[in-house]
Amino acid sequence: MIKSYEKALYEIVLFLSGQVPGPKPRALTENTTLRDDLRMHNDDAEKLMDSYFERFGVNAQTFDFEKYFPQEGDGIIGALLFCFLNRKHRQPDPEPLTIAMLAHAASIGVWG
Repeated sequence: MIKSYEKALYEIVLFLSGQVPGPKPRALTENTTLRDDLRMHNDDAEKLMDSYFERFGVNAQTFDFEKYFPQEGDGIIGALLFCFLNRKHRQPDPEPLTIAMLAHAASIGVWG
């Protein structure tokens, strides 16, 4: 179901206000990012995105989670091993996942 971007944005802000643990920025805006501003990381972000896709009926077929939240190492040994094995191939910085992107997808019903 297609709805206005403004309505979707309002609903996403309400949804995130109830879902995101820990301290939040004073005001959630279109430019608020899940990773940097809301300090979300892989496990929490994955659960949030699953809830988001279900709650807003967004087709997630083209959503690439690792584009926004690259795989993390498993503890200190995993992180050291990852650094050692990938020292020549630096991972690119993840792309920001913003509230605007969530609202846009919710307004049209499909990611992308």
